[in-house]
This record gives sequence, C-alpha cells and structure tokens, in this order.
Amino acid sequence: MQLKKMPKSTLVIYIFLVVMFIILYHLHTMTKFSLNITTPQQITELEKLFKLRDEFSIITPDKTLVSRSIQAGNSDRFRHVLMKALRGENISMLVIGGSHSAGGKLGIDENSLDGLYFKVFQKWWNETFGSFAKSFLNVTALTIGGTGSSFYAFCYRTFIPEGTSFDIMLIEMSANDKGRATAKPLEQLTRQALSYPSAPVVFYINVVHDFGVNPYTKKVENPYCVTLEDFGQTELARHYDITSFNLREIICRKEKGQWKVMHSSMAGSDGKHIGVEAHAQIAYIMTEYVKNIYQEIASNVTGINPLSINRVRGNQKIINLPSLFFIKRETEALKEPLCWTGKTPNVFKKLHHSNLKFEIKEQTGFSPCFKLYGQKRNVKRVARELRTDSQGGWCSRRRSSVLKLKIYVPRIVGDNSFRTRSVTVLTRHEGGIAAIWLNNYKNETIETDSIRVRSNRYDTIARKVNSGYHTITFKTLSNELFLVAGVFVGAPDFHI
Repeated sequence: MQLKKMPKSTLVIYIFLVVMFIILYHLHTMTKFSLNITTPQQITELEKLFKLRDEFSIITPDKTLVSRSIQAGNSDRFRHVLMKALRGENISMLVIGGSHSAGGKLGIDENSLDGLYFKVFQKWWNETFGSFAKSFLNVTALTIGGTGSSFYAFCYRTFIPEGTSFDIMLIEMSANDKGRATAKPLEQLTRQALSYPSAPVVFYINVVHDFGVNPYTKKVENPYCVTLEDFGQTELARHYDITSFNLREIICRKEKGQWKVMHSSMAGSDGKHIGVEAHAQIAYIMTEYVKNIYQEIASNVTGINPLSINRVRGNQKIINLPSLFFIKRETEALKEPLCWTGKTPNVFKKLHHSNLKFEIKEQTGFSPCFKLYGQKRNVKRVARELRTDSQGGWCSRRRSSVLKLKIYVPRIVGDNSFRTRSVTVLTRHEGGIAAIWLNNYKNETIETDSIRVRSNRYDTIARKVNSGYHTITFKTLSNELFLVAGVFVGAPDFHI
C-alpha cells in the first residue's frame, strides 16, 4: 500500500510547530533553572547577612560618598555571577594588581595581610552567600609590586593553569599606570581580560598612591590625589562599560575643580600605600554594589531575560569586544601575546609557565636573580613584610656583561594582518645601563638610562618582525645593577 504524500505546506506547518515547541520548552526550563532565586523569607534572611559588613572598620559609611565611589557599568555579567551563587555554585575571582594588592605595608603595620581588600571581601562573601546558599568565593591573587598593565596584558595568562575559569576579575592599576600618563596599556589588559574564555565580569579597583605623609620627607607626595583616572581611565571604563570602585571619592575631596587629600592618616606607615581602613573601605564599596545588584534581581525576577544572560555566559569561542578607544589600530591591539618573565607573585612557587619559546645562548657576567620587598633588602624586614611577590630574571653588576636570548616568533595562523610580530623587552635597573638590539641590527640599538632607580622600563626593540628564530643581545655599559625581567612578543605595530 502506498502512503499518500504529505502536502508541502502542511509539512512546513508541522516543522514550524515542532520548532516552536522546542523553543518554548527550553525557555521554560532555562527560566526554571536560571531564575531559582529565593522566597521572600529567604530574601529577608540574606539581607540580614548583608549587614555583616557593618563590622568593617572603614573610613565612612556615608551613603552619598559610597554611591559616588561606584562608577557603574553594564551589570549583565555580574548578574549571572550572583544567580550562579544563589544556585549554590562556588565563585572564582582573579585579582590582578600592583603593590597595593600585594600587601603594601600591611605586613609591617598589622602583622597580617588579612586586611587586604579582596580578602575582606572574600570573608564577607563566604559568611554571607556561603552561609545562605553554600556558595563560596575562591580567590587567586596575581599581584606584583611595581608592575603595571603593560606587563599583565602580555603575561597574566602565563601564571594561570590552562582550563582555569574565573567568574570575576579585579584589576587594580590606577596607581602603577599613572606614571605613564595614559590608559592605553590598561586598554590592552582590559581587552585581554574581557576576552578570557570564561567571560568573567571585570571590575576596576582604583586606589590612590602617595596620599599619606612620607616618613622621610615629612610631606604628602601626591597632595592632589592624581591617579590614572586623570589620564583616561574614567573614559575607558565608560567605553567598555566596566564598573569601577574609586577610593579617591572617599579619601579626597574636589574643591574648585581640584582634588585634595582629606584622609592622609588612612595611608600605611610609608605614606605611599593604602592602610587597613582604606582596604576595608574598598571591600565595603564592593559589598554595596553586590547588595544593589542583588536587590534589583530579587525585586524584578520576572524582568530578567534568561536568554541575554545565557549569551553573556555561554560557551562562546568568540567574545565580541567594543571598538578600540586609545589603541589606534587593530595591528596595535594584542592578540595571542607571548611572554617570558622573571617576575612572580610568589617567589616560593613556580607559577609562571612561559608561552614564549626561548633559550639562553650566552650569559657572560649575568646570573639568575630575584629580589623580595623590604627596606635595604634586610632579611628581618623582608620577613616582616609578609609579601611573596618578587622582581626577578637575569642580573649583572659588571660592565661589558653580555646576555643573548634566542627566541622563536610564530605567526598567528589564519590572520593575514598578523603575519609579523613585535618584540618588547622589560628591564629594571638600580643605576645600571645597557645596550639592547635584535639579531645583527646594531644600528637600531636601544640604550637604556638610569634616571628612575628601581623602575621598570619597557622597550619595543623591533616591529614587523618575521616569524622564525631571532636573537636579543643585552650588553651592560656600567657597573651598577641591571636586570632583564622579561621578553614579550606582541602585535605587529605594538610599541610602548
């Protein structure tokens, strides 16, 4: 018996109905899964736990100042984080920062690093969401003193085991980057962070440096509270829709268009780094933001679009980023950066796994070295700092010392605009001077200076470098300390 052929129009209708059923079913299940918030009784219970932050020893709980210290951006990614927490899932957070996040002088002043802003926030989260929903916050600290966005944009992923997911990334660069008077390096880091595979929410932590009385000069070195916010960070945050937590609104005041320090006593004993109450204040500001977003979710559950959240946090291989802001063209923007470095957030652990293929060809007068933090490198002082971050690499204290590094520069497969790459070196010196060149191009030698003692110096020694093996030569020109701390391979037109 031959079956009668179904009319084409009827078949189309059947297919349409099946597709609509599947879509409606998934919308229903996604809503059930994603929006499993809480009952009114549970909401009250959680809001009681929020009050644990009242125990913080802060500068001020003033609602107006705290509100002004939050420059709010897009909250979609963080909404997903909160909903994940309310489902009882653990949250992971990466902290990228300089010496303020590495401990500053808390070790000496407080005999503990427990007062670090992200540790205070973690403790509060675990007492709040941990108690209420069994959601605990795990923190990874990638914090190195004297280190800015230029370094982390190239290197931060080399400190993270492959496959590690993060829900939140905190970036604390407003103090260390201000010396460059541009937020361009921060834009490079921001784009790298936003494109991390797990699509974390990114927050800026903006501190103020040198706002206390320097014990040696007896004066405030930064009386006008200058930070990277004065050099484009505020505009950058708006462009990338990133929420910033700004300590300057608390410890400084703006009078007649000029910022001035109001709470110099909130600095650490060195007058440079933020003290324990300033750390607690940052954590308090962060909890205020969490409370605000949570209340929005709890009061408007039906108004949340589960599809938009799924898009933000789906298993995307490609994450669309906003257009470039300070970076002038695509061939300057970092893509698959490569890094070798001697810097580390913990000198007692092997955390850095170089993704740059290299080998030492010659090391006349150079030797491996690392430097912990502490006044005059005094052993007892170093121990009291309680910090583990270190500057390291290859050191020389002798004129005419030579270090030759052979590196492999690969192409980025499938991208014709990245047929060539740039090569940048990171050096640090305490009076040391050196000449640096690539291959045999001595006519393009870069000579470092020693104007800023113990400062990081970045030099892009070559652009539009073809793929293959290349040799970098460092030759010292003085008898003072010269440290080779890193080699980076970036975009064809990248330069610092």
